[in-house]
Formats: sequence, C-alpha cells, structure tokens
Amino acid sequence: MVTFNASGLMPPVFTPLNDDLSINYDIIPTYAKYFADRGIKSVLVGGTTGENMCFSVADRKKIADVWVENGRKYGLHIMVQVGGAPMSDVLELAKYCSKVGVNSLLTLPELYFKPQSVSELVAYVKNVANAAPNLPVLYYHIPSMSKVEINMPSFVTEATRNIPNFKGIKFTSNDLSECAQVLRALKKDQELFLGADTLLAPAAVMGVRSSIGTTYNIFPALAQDILNAIAKKDIEQARVLQEKLSLAVEAHTVEGAWVPIMKAGMEIVTGIKMGPPALPQKPLSEEAKKRIADKLRTLKLIK
Repeated sequence: MVTFNASGLMPPVFTPLNDDLSINYDIIPTYAKYFADRGIKSVLVGGTTGENMCFSVADRKKIADVWVENGRKYGLHIMVQVGGAPMSDVLELAKYCSKVGVNSLLTLPELYFKPQSVSELVAYVKNVANAAPNLPVLYYHIPSMSKVEINMPSFVTEATRNIPNFKGIKFTSNDLSECAQVLRALKKDQELFLGADTLLAPAAVMGVRSSIGTTYNIFPALAQDILNAIAKKDIEQARVLQEKLSLAVEAHTVEGAWVPIMKAGMEIVTGIKMGPPALPQKPLSEEAKKRIADKLRTLKLIK
C-alpha cells in the first residue's frame, strides 16, 4: 500500500539558471541546506515556480536527480511535478521518478487537448499514476494557468475511487468555498496543499494544514509564524502576519510576471542567486529590483 506523509509548508523550488540560461546545478546543495536550516521538511520540484515545462525531459530528469541526492542528504521529502509535456514524456518522467528515489509525484492536466469532464481528468491522472504505482500521486489544480476548470470535489471523489495511489491535490485557486469541499472529500491518508500564499491564514482557519507557495522560498519563517498563530488560536496575530506576507507579495507583483519577480525576490532577501527566468520570460531590470527591495525594507523584511 502506498503511503503519503508530507504536510505543512512545501516550497516549490526555483530552477537556478546561469546568465547563459543553462541550469545551475551547483547551487542546489546550498539551496537544499537553506531549507533544512529553516525547518522545511519537503519541497516541490518542477512546479510553475520551477519552470520545468520550459525544459527538456533530459534536463527535468537531471534536476530531479540532483534534488533527490540533496533531499537524502538534508532529510527533505522530494515531490516532483511531471506534467506540462506530451503524454509520452509525462509517463517517461513518472516512470523515471519511480526508480530514482523521488518521494511523490504531482501532475498537471493535459494542457492542449484538455480534459473536459471529471471522468476524462481522472483517466489522465490514472495513466500517470499507473506509470509510477509505487509513488503517491497528487493532482495540480491551477485553473488560472491550465484553464482546466472541472469541479474539484467531484474529481477528488472519483480519483480516490479509481486510483489506488492518488493521495491528494495542490489547490491553486482563490475559491476557498470549493477548497473546503475538497478538504471534506479527501480521506485521512490524503492531503490538500493550498497554492495561494495570500490566503494561508484564512485557509488554515478552515483546517487546511499544508501549503505549497513560492514565497515560502523567500519568507519561510513568516509563513510558519502564520500557521503557528492559527494553531495557538491567535487570530489577530495571524491576520497581522498574513497582511505582512500579502504586502510582500504585492511589492513583487506590480513589477512583472510571477517567476521573474520571485526569482529576483529570492536573491534580494536570501542572497541565493536564482538567475534569470527561462525563455520566453525576461529578467527584471535593476530598477525594478531596487523598488522591490525598498518596499521589503519598509516592511522590515530585509535590512
């Protein structure tokens, strides 16, 4: 029987690039240690933040290899997102991950000939899960990007019934009503990961205990403090901390697209250089980086 034991904060890692857009594998050990030193227990490799849809299958395999190696070294659960590619490549990646020590899989839906119903989406995820029957498989719900807008409570119920190793969902939507329905539909051995950084506190009040968000790379302590405040039933403190995190997000989002701005923010706050985004996205200007830094300084998130 396949079991899944990851929960809490799970940062979706960036893929560090050199200035020539080659992958900077050498910085990943430092990156992994950064998480371990801050109490992070698991990471998502290959999500939207990781830009893996922009890379070849060979690159995606090597990225997984390096994270598995460092996950073992630093005690990190390694979840790998295998979707966002032709079906044959998705299955190849799933099979590969099942053999090299990856701990769990996440998959996007088919992105061109999109699933049109619950049954079609379940069939897609089942194909991926069958390629890695020894691994927990979760579904990546991100309708703002995938445009696959299928009722998630119904999907979760059907996927649970038909896929033995289906273990949950990354719910990247601001619809907390649907989120609550999904949470009720899941079984005890499954997990819902919220994918909306600015809703961490209200979702936690509703009982969502796990979250995957880009800003947990940059502000892991702030995010954990929010969850700790909810656990202590200090709602006012959680509200104040959530507002601080939300303002930090807004300091970035006015400057451009999500991955370029967050890669810049990671370097500003932590000093770990993630480099430019993959093509076709463009890096931020130095002026934009300065504006972000000034706002984070005002929020007392950097000195």
